[in-house]
Amino acid sequence: MTTGTGTLTIQETFLRPQAALPPPPTRYALFAIVMALAVLLHLGTIGIGDLYSETEGQYAAAAREMIQTGQYLLPTNDSIPRLQKPPLLYWLIIASYKLFGVHTAATRVPIALSVVATAILTFLIGERLADYWRGFAAGLIYLTLSGTFIFGRIVMPEPLFSAFFAGAIYCGLAGFQQRRQRRTWFAGFWICAALACLTKGPHGMILPGTTFAVLAVCYHEARMRFRSLLWWPYLLLFLAIIGPWYIWIEIHFDGAFHRFVAEEWTKHLIGRYPNGTWYDDVPRWQFAASHLAWWFPWSVAILPALIFSWRRVMRPREISFQDALPMVWALVVLVPVLVIGQRQDYYALSMFSAFSLWAAMIFERASNSLRNAGAAIIALTGMIIGVIAVVLPRIVPVNERDWGETDFRWTAWKALADMPASVWLQFRPLLAIAAIALLLGAIATVYLLRRGREKIAVVGLACGLIVFGLCMVSGIARIAPFFSLADAARFLNGRLGTNGQVLFEGSPGVASSLGFYLERKFAMVNQEPDPRIPLTGEQRNLFLDEKAALEHWRVPRPVFLIIEQDRVTYWRELLTQHFHVYHQVASFGTYIILSNQL
Repeated sequence: MTTGTGTLTIQETFLRPQAALPPPPTRYALFAIVMALAVLLHLGTIGIGDLYSETEGQYAAAAREMIQTGQYLLPTNDSIPRLQKPPLLYWLIIASYKLFGVHTAATRVPIALSVVATAILTFLIGERLADYWRGFAAGLIYLTLSGTFIFGRIVMPEPLFSAFFAGAIYCGLAGFQQRRQRRTWFAGFWICAALACLTKGPHGMILPGTTFAVLAVCYHEARMRFRSLLWWPYLLLFLAIIGPWYIWIEIHFDGAFHRFVAEEWTKHLIGRYPNGTWYDDVPRWQFAASHLAWWFPWSVAILPALIFSWRRVMRPREISFQDALPMVWALVVLVPVLVIGQRQDYYALSMFSAFSLWAAMIFERASNSLRNAGAAIIALTGMIIGVIAVVLPRIVPVNERDWGETDFRWTAWKALADMPASVWLQFRPLLAIAAIALLLGAIATVYLLRRGREKIAVVGLACGLIVFGLCMVSGIARIAPFFSLADAARFLNGRLGTNGQVLFEGSPGVASSLGFYLERKFAMVNQEPDPRIPLTGEQRNLFLDEKAALEHWRVPRPVFLIIEQDRVTYWRELLTQHFHVYHQVASFGTYIILSNQL
């Protein structure tokens, strides 16, 4: 070696170059752009559209009810305990209600902040894996994925879980790179994992732990450094965070809670209800194929590079720790979801950051010709969407059909297949705008590449995708009346008076948005309570058979019954037979409201 030239230790090799010098102003500007865009797209749109039934209504109604009852440890819907998930998201929604009031936008605040946090963490992880340009590209890709626009707005645990998962990955990576602060960073890993467990369950620890375990198996240096992640005080810290609530809920239900959780996990892992019924909400092939759409347009933008320059962009013979981390992270989430017996469209949301980091790496290493090819495919997609917008009235079925039963269209595929022609026609303006946005975004990317601005080429596509994503947000809001009982609840709130009653024929999940928007409790008709959950007599009285519902109908006070439109014939005959009167007062989406008052 040349005299005076010092050698770097392995420890120093993995330290970020930025650790010695302050980051340049460009880095702060790029970080600010990602953060501002995340705030604009997600906090700026929290008031668009009503909450859907099922997950959104369940969390919103339970949080409101917890405030009303003062019982902050036990989530309930219409006074019925809801134990499927831990309480952290409920608590955050409650905090939002306390700050901003009880309304739709406040319900979405914790979810929007979760997506903002995930975008920021994606930037920071990309910066540690490569540089701030990689972080900038990954952050933009994450924010402009179609799946982020769709699933990042749903009030459910997954966006919050994804933020804590990304936080755990960041803390683990920072601890891997920085020896002096390693114990602090690894403590952050355990805190994020514990909060993820309080959000969704034990896989908050299992998934990030498995990610680093696989990396430790593959890389000697990772094995040496991640060994200190198992320091026993970290386990005590983890238990101190998650233990109190689980202990309280187990005591509160006299030991029944762990059996309920075991049955829930068995249901999801095997794909079978406790009564023996098998089900598969999203088949494996459909789940895998749909992610090409959830990752659009970046799944298309990197496709030419993966096909024609695979060795250059993947470097299979020299996959470094930095390259492997996003891939291992993605596979640790994706593979188990494909293996288990039951899955939903959004079950892999926590690996969207990993995909974004990986796609940023591929796009960065691709040649300009292959980047242009990816942009051209996106432009072609925009043209096809534009053609569809023009010819849509000619290709939709002539014979109008109605929506099917609400309880059977809670996946993206089923909802699209069930959508009537009239609803598709409402999307024509949005399809036209989206087509133009994709085309202009692709043109901007090609222009930037020709001008030698490769580092910011992703901005062109991202700008087009911002408009495309906002069109999706608007489209989801437009069909909310077919998935939400918000309009029905608003109609009833002004007509119930002091002693009016609402009956709903359907499951508690489908009725959940009614629980949030309606200003009083309601009873459910032709539904049985979950036998696994101990209920009081008052709670059991909320589940009525038809005979009990007819007895309520006789009472001289306003009683309203909400039914699906395909049940109209049955209830018309039943009510006419008993009371010689059938009075239909309103319809919202696929729901009909009947009344015992003329």
